[in-house]
Amino acid sequence: MRSLSEIETAVKRASRAVGFSWGNSEEIGKSIRQLELFGLQGVKNLNQYYKDKEIKKFEDLNLINEKNEPSLEAYCPIILGISFLDQIKSLENFKIIKFKNIVYPVIFLSF
Repeated sequence: MRSLSEIETAVKRASRAVGFSWGNSEEIGKSIRQLELFGLQGVKNLNQYYKDKEIKKFEDLNLINEKNEPSLEAYCPIILGISFLDQIKSLENFKIIKFKNIVYPVIFLSF
């Protein structure tokens, strides 16, 4: 069994290896660590997501509105999660925010 610190470090390195920036990789590491802390399968879901990411082009959502629906593919849970964190102050003004079609939503929830 790996410690939470080892999981976070491994996830950061893997995220960087698949093309995410160091800053985004840090956020991914923290979020997967949180999932594992609460007994959810963060590493397993992230591994499968990275395999699917090689085949499919998931849509990035950088500006979050009250209603968010992708045009073609599902939303990338990582870019969506990081955008959510970055925009948290402006999102406080919305009573309800709706998302449709997020791939691997458990990854998004960790943010």
